[in-house]
Amino acid sequence: MIVEKTVIGDENGEYIIREYGDFENVNPIEHIKNMCIGSSISFDKELLKIHGIKNPSEKILVKKAIKRCNKKIKLYKSIKFSNKLIKLLNANSKKEQIKQLKGLHLNTEQLYSFIFYAFENFGYKLSQYKAKHHHKGLDVSKLPRMIHIQDNNEVKSIGETELSKGQLRNVVENRKVTISKFLDNGDNWHCFFVTFNSLKGKEKHNNGQPHFHYISDKWNIERKEVVKQLTSEKYSLPSLPHIGFHRHNQKK
Repeated sequence: MIVEKTVIGDENGEYIIREYGDFENVNPIEHIKNMCIGSSISFDKELLKIHGIKNPSEKILVKKAIKRCNKKIKLYKSIKFSNKLIKLLNANSKKEQIKQLKGLHLNTEQLYSFIFYAFENFGYKLSQYKAKHHHKGLDVSKLPRMIHIQDNNEVKSIGETELSKGQLRNVVENRKVTISKFLDNGDNWHCFFVTFNSLKGKEKHNNGQPHFHYISDKWNIERKEVVKQLTSEKYSLPSLPHIGFHRHNQKK
């Protein structure tokens, strides 16, 4: 796993961006915990630096981060998810899997709870691949260090760039990003993937509802071919079932 940390300062303070590279066949609980600990320590160091503390105790920071992240893992494990997902793991055919996915909805916490459950009870390890492609003709050397479209629809960028706000908006709106999570146990695998377009409601599913796509070994397509397709600029896969997605638990 590669971790890239970027600290960008402007008149309003600092933005800390941590990007994690692809990883394969990991214990998802330990992996998520380690990422959490790294982020927690980094955040606390930057926060203390703002308050003039430049050399904090590494031992105390690590202890605090472990405690915080153990609590987070425990919370994820406590989240309830649909029994359909367990039946999905036990299904022996594509037809049965599609049946279990019908009407299924997930949020972020439920997804991680399920991933942890699948590892602890079925032995499924986790892999993740992220593909990012810009529109043709873009000179990436002209991009600023960060582009963000705010809630008020204003385009904000940090770092030098020759591009106008309209061009920067075009970069964000036309960027193709796909994030794929694979659960692997021998020849059995399940893939849940999401595109930024599906999160933005740009795909024609249930009136633009954000959603995951699903495919497994039961589709009789080799795993390496699915990975190849999902990391390409435009993937080509058969019609796939959808899972409604919400980022977090919805308040009633």
